[in-house]
Amino acid sequence: MRKIGLFGGTFNPIHIGHIKLARDVYSSFGMDEFIFIPSKIPPHKNLGSTGAKDRFNMVKSAVSSLDSHFQVSDYEINQKGVSYTYRTLMYFRKKFPDDQLFFIAGSDIFATINTWNNWRELFDLANFIVVNRKEMPFSKMFMEIPEELLKIIRHKDTFEGCKAGRIVLHTMREIDISSTEIRKNLKEKNFEFFLPKEVSEYIEKNDLYLEV
Repeated sequence: MRKIGLFGGTFNPIHIGHIKLARDVYSSFGMDEFIFIPSKIPPHKNLGSTGAKDRFNMVKSAVSSLDSHFQVSDYEINQKGVSYTYRTLMYFRKKFPDDQLFFIAGSDIFATINTWNNWRELFDLANFIVVNRKEMPFSKMFMEIPEELLKIIRHKDTFEGCKAGRIVLHTMREIDISSTEIRKNLKEKNFEFFLPKEVSEYIEKNDLYLEV
């Protein structure tokens, strides 16, 4: 049974924090494959004027410097309408019926799980790896999520291998990059501060984020 990590998000733009998280989860959990999934129209975020195609190309550019176990999926950006995690996990479960799927989410995002489309059914399709965020420590997250989910939480060292249905807590050292800092440095074109070289070159070549 292979382990496949699924990392969805707006990636607007993808930065070194995303890459560090991907590498850390990949190695810590012994993943066989790690897939970035850029969202087309996320239900909870305003993406401004940056299009899905450009965000996909930036992720692809960043991942090009990693080894072949890291890939980028265009599944969500090719769909019509809002990018729901439930629909995405249905797709990947059909694609990998016999493998362990792990959907990666920050603790701040996971704290809102009860607002996600068909949230209960998500755990029939995949496991979740929840990564700590300083603004949402696990102790606070436990008070935000539905009580029924507390029963399926496992720490990595006691995780029982299964294809779906578990929540795994993962702690890693964060790269402290705030959204305010990202906007500021995009405006000043100080890309080296937080972007992979391939992404900064793509932004400059295509004149992106001029309105930031």
